[in-house]
Amino acid sequence: MTVPIGTILAYAGLVDGNARGELARQGWLICDGEEYSEEEYPELENTIGVYYGSPSMARRFKVPDLRGRFVRGVDDGTGRDPDANSRSASVAGGNTGDRVGSLQEDEYKGHSHPFRTPPWYWSEADYNGNTFICAAPTQANVAGGQHNDNTNATGGKETRPKNIYVNWIIKAKDV
Repeated sequence: MTVPIGTILAYAGLVDGNARGELARQGWLICDGEEYSEEEYPELENTIGVYYGSPSMARRFKVPDLRGRFVRGVDDGTGRDPDANSRSASVAGGNTGDRVGSLQEDEYKGHSHPFRTPPWYWSEADYNGNTFICAAPTQANVAGGQHNDNTNATGGKETRPKNIYVNWIIKAKDV
């Protein structure tokens, strides 16, 4: 089976020391943002160009840096990614918008969880910043009706599906 140059695959092995050299001998590079020579990998440079950032020197190019990243297919105008056109470059000089190589930072879809407090516990006069002060029932706060509020934020450091680590590699040349 022929694998097209530029194909990115999940690789379950280590990518350090001898493994890096063995992968390169088989025509694969690690997706770690490194720069390579156009002369050594002309087909890969022709395929990805500067999609993944501007190189530091002429006649070089960068492979994608997929460490710690999920991959997502280009929207290509389907509307499945509502923020496709606001995607940024993964590194300086890389593609933006609805194109290969663009980056989208993590985000949690906006939402809230409303609740109501009974009128005999709180009143507008008892509101202090984001903290409600408990108040004894008075004619004013009973007559004022219920008060709307939102729950405190909960959750971790990011929104993510269950996942397992792999290393990403890219086909750089046929050997």
